Amino acid sequence: MTTPGQPTPSQGDVLISNPSPLTGERELHTVVSADIYNAAGGSTVLVAEIETGTRYRATAYATETDYGVVLADRVVWLPLDMLGEHFGRLTDTQRDRVIDQIVAVLRG
Repeated sequence: MTTPGQPTPSQGDVLISNPSPLTGERELHTVVSADIYNAAGGSTVLVAEIETGTRYRATAYATETDYGVVLADRVVWLPLDMLGEHFGRLTDTQRDRVIDQIVAVLRG
């Protein structure tokens, strides 16, 4: 159920949101749901927030990337039509670290 003309998002993709109608700001997220889930034709994907400022760099569940800090404790389901556009991709090592951190947040 992806938007026509848009590829299915993959785990590790970095996406930039469309500008907010209120502020014009754009946000970065990385796709963290598994590729098998993403390709199943559903209407949502699981993403983690990427913070571009400096205040979260020292948190326990943060992964430093070229795009900012991925926060493994800030995960949300987003509808496909709210994903925005492809902006980049995490390295495999960064992606694996984020997923491991998300699992640690969930399992304790």
